[in-house]
Amino acid sequence: MAKPALPKLHKAVRFAAKAHKRQDRDGKSPLPYVTHPIEVLSLVRYQADVVDEEILCAAALHDIVEETEYDLSDIADRFGSRVAGLVKELTREEPETMGLPEAEVAKIRNSVMMAEIDRMSDEAKIIKLADRCSNLAAAFKSKTGDKLQKYIKQSREILDHIDRKICPPLWDRINEMVEGAEPERNGAKRKAVSTAATRR
Repeated sequence: MAKPALPKLHKAVRFAAKAHKRQDRDGKSPLPYVTHPIEVLSLVRYQADVVDEEILCAAALHDIVEETEYDLSDIADRFGSRVAGLVKELTREEPETMGLPEAEVAKIRNSVMMAEIDRMSDEAKIIKLADRCSNLAAAFKSKTGDKLQKYIKQSREILDHIDRKICPPLWDRINEMVEGAEPERNGAKRKAVSTAATRR
């Protein structure tokens, strides 16, 4: 049997499958959770054109600390300090919000996320874009109403905090989804089309 081209990545994918075992995505008839990090991995490889094995490993493992019982030391022991460092950059901190109204909690969490993104390395930002691309596409299937609109708005804000030149294909892909779903932008487009038609 031939050796895999990226042995550490094979190991990371197997570990992700183990760590996310019995977890599901959101929504009706959800897919197993592990399909999300695999999709993020695929986006980083084929949309961002990343071939660095450790960055690819971090893409596959990016939700391990947030969503499973494993911690950064487990990742460092298995995959090294660089992979663990990237996963750390991508792991959201939970701010102290006890006793605050729900709207204020959401505002604080969003502010903390944007500050974290501002501090990320370019490599982590690529994975973050892939993560948001995957999650935004899923959100259109699993969220509705105000929840969906808030997620779309947050996605736009993420783009404002990540320079497009970091990864134009992923940045543009998210931008297209956001622009296609923003009510104000859609209304403006419809109004422009209507005005143009009247002028004809």
